[in-house]
Amino acid sequence: MGQRRLLLFLLIAFLVAPLDCRRATGGADDPLDREAREAFISYLKIDTSNPPGRETPGAEFLQQLLRKEGIDAQLVGADPQRQSVYARLRSGSNEKALLLLHHIDVVPAVAAEWTKPPFAGAVAWGYAWGRGALDVKSLGIAEAMSLIEIKRRKLPLRRDIVFLAVADEEAGGLRGAKELLATHPELFDNVGFVLNEGGYNETIVDRVAFWGIEVQQKVPLWLSLHARGVAGHAAAPPDDGGSIAKLVAALAAIEQIPTPNRLTPDVEAYFHAAGVARRDERGEVLRNIAAELGGPRIAKALTPAYRALLHDTIAITRVAAGSSVNSIPANATAEVDIRLLPDEEPQPMLDRVRSVAGKEVEIEVLLAGKPAPATRANTELFTTLQRLMEKESPGSRVAPIVGAGTTDSRFFREHGMVAYGVAPFKVNYYDAGTAHGNDERIRTRFFSEGVRLMRTIVIDFCARKSGKNSPES
Repeated sequence: MGQRRLLLFLLIAFLVAPLDCRRATGGADDPLDREAREAFISYLKIDTSNPPGRETPGAEFLQQLLRKEGIDAQLVGADPQRQSVYARLRSGSNEKALLLLHHIDVVPAVAAEWTKPPFAGAVAWGYAWGRGALDVKSLGIAEAMSLIEIKRRKLPLRRDIVFLAVADEEAGGLRGAKELLATHPELFDNVGFVLNEGGYNETIVDRVAFWGIEVQQKVPLWLSLHARGVAGHAAAPPDDGGSIAKLVAALAAIEQIPTPNRLTPDVEAYFHAAGVARRDERGEVLRNIAAELGGPRIAKALTPAYRALLHDTIAITRVAAGSSVNSIPANATAEVDIRLLPDEEPQPMLDRVRSVAGKEVEIEVLLAGKPAPATRANTELFTTLQRLMEKESPGSRVAPIVGAGTTDSRFFREHGMVAYGVAPFKVNYYDAGTAHGNDERIRTRFFSEGVRLMRTIVIDFCARKSGKNSPES
């Protein structure tokens, strides 16, 4: 009996010992990893949905996060309910400063459609769940932790670093980044480089095969449609069908506007680079996209995200009308999100929309962007990104890409700044689709790895290369 107890004790000790070793190893991890995860979860819990756009609680959280480290973070913006956060670490140098940019606001979420509550900061099954997990509070925390590490280590800088978390990006950025650039140009004194959202990576299992750095994006044209008619009982509808019938007819006509495929030079370069990283049919189509443009393999081999870069897209995103099944409303509205190829002006498409929608529907322009040349890739910052991303995932490829979405980078490019969209976090394809969708989430391990990568990038690009406290010493 004694021998059995001894054997049982030894067996338990054998099984438990590795766990103790793992706990000890985890305790030796960089404390910034743990702090980043805690800050990220806290940030996810703050509902900064836009609309309505009450970003100030998120801004105050970031302000306090930085101020705890002795970093002078200021709230800026004209609307007290919609504040942005600005901080600057100064170097005493005339080198062009680096701006770390992200947006505080997130798109709304319908809680009933989520597996986990969108603003609970849930951590389960190896994921952090919440609206903003991918778009883009994860990036914001990674940028903040970069400043915090530099401040704690007292690293001497060879260029200033600016931290900017803005309001209103999801609604077009007019009351966020665009407003600040217009009303507070002093905040951006000597800023020459911007790191923002918009990058993309492709993974094979848990390894990145391709890192895309966004240098150009499609041109947004957001429209609101208004139809009016006589309100009345649905048992005796008017001859013209009423406001909803007019609106539906206009939307159907807008959807039928031809948007043929067309290949721009920057998209062709992006597709070729992405295709080199693949050895399947998609890679073959991407590498030879000019020859494939009119063929059937485009629809078969390429995802909607790739195909959206080959033509203008038209999406009906919101319809509102009526209050009961038996009443015809006097007013009906809808919103349409149009994205134009990067070299297109919005006016010709707007003219086509107005023409096919007819005179019974009023068209209001909510947002109209303008084409801009791609940010050049032959810069010190791009070289730094390429070197460190390839080191992070040996054998991977880094290349400039064109984004189908719209980000605040366009405002900084208009001011002549080098702006890159980056994605330091690995994201598998089945998780990537949750951005702006239900169950938005990021793997906790991928989050920590991405934060470390961003910290490495910022220190490498901004810290002095020699001296007692330099990262190379």
